[in-house]
Amino acid sequence: MRLFDERGYTETSVEDIVREADVARGTFYVHFPTKDDVLIELIRRSDASILAHIRGAPRGGGVRGILRATTAGFADNWRERRALLPHAGAVAMRRIAAVAEEREVQPLRVELVGHVEAAVAAGELRADLPAQILADIFLLDVFAALMAWAIAGVPPLEIVMEGMIELFLRGAEADDADDADPPAAAKPRPSARAKSK
Repeated sequence: MRLFDERGYTETSVEDIVREADVARGTFYVHFPTKDDVLIELIRRSDASILAHIRGAPRGGGVRGILRATTAGFADNWRERRALLPHAGAVAMRRIAAVAEEREVQPLRVELVGHVEAAVAAGELRADLPAQILADIFLLDVFAALMAWAIAGVPPLEIVMEGMIELFLRGAEADDADDADPPAAAKPRPSARAKSK
């Protein structure tokens, strides 16, 4: 990882990694079939660290506390790897597309889904969408914010992450009124036959 941080992802070759690690090329390929797999390992370690942030969140902070712990984990793991973020993002998206079933058992996602389900049950979040989709939306929003921050570098990452929490919560907050109209997409539409009568 140090080589990626120092030289950049594209400028670091498998040969560079093998030489730095002082291992045979064949040994490298036993553990990492491609250079992307080295980055996937970094993403897995990052996810484990973010999961630890979530599990260490203070009790009683509600969904906002969980989202803050999640974004703090992302910031702690990627703040110093800004140049590597776009490459990690591209590799992660290819991995998601190639191995879609892994998403359902990915520990970070599973943990966040559980907290979102609890927030829906507690009335903190609306139940218009399943918890799995809400959790995915939040994670994708954080991912998109990280990618944008990686390019611009401003504002400070903590402000970006807090902004993502606010945007997510404003869009998913539970309505206080029990008789609130459902979203337009959820309202039944009259059929063409009913319109012509």
